Amino acid sequence: MANQNEVPDPTSNLEQLATLLPGDSLDIWGCGTFVVKTALVCSEAVDDETSNWHWLFLDDGSLLEASPDGYFRYKQHQIVKQGTSLYEELVAQDGALVRFEEHVRAGESGRRPVLVTVDGKEYRISSTGTVRVQRLGEACQLSPWQALGNKPDDNVYFGLVETADESNVGVGLWTQHVCLSFGKELSDTDVTAVYRQAS
Repeated sequence: MANQNEVPDPTSNLEQLATLLPGDSLDIWGCGTFVVKTALVCSEAVDDETSNWHWLFLDDGSLLEASPDGYFRYKQHQIVKQGTSLYEELVAQDGALVRFEEHVRAGESGRRPVLVTVDGKEYRISSTGTVRVQRLGEACQLSPWQALGNKPDDNVYFGLVETADESNVGVGLWTQHVCLSFGKELSDTDVTAVYRQAS
């Protein structure tokens, strides 16, 4: 590729996703070459432990996640606006996220799963949290992601797993509206090359 250099492979291509910056690019097997437009450097402090991960928006609009839970690509996005029934089902005072957090505190999240239905598919809430974000590169195109703020408590995220096929996963972001993004985990062979923007 012009004015870019393929990275030698001291680590796997997947592991390198956590270090990509805007302007860097990657090859995804069977899909093509994509450029990172936005990098979100994320952290969450829980008790005395801090977790770190990266969300990357690519030039095709898809979202990559490089986190302790794995590497994921979310290609479908749905914005759920305030006032809709799904929005209330997710984030109301008696909604799915509140119930999930109550079950976690009670040590019952495994025995009492919290389920939501999106476009006819049933999903289990798998995690929730709040995130501190540093944005590098362009502003995100999706309005809930544009609204990420400086206060972690205003940036709520949550994980979803389809009950009928647990390889189908999602991530939700709740700021002024909710954005649901759906995709699958990436395997070692899915990312075939990583390129750094020439300095």
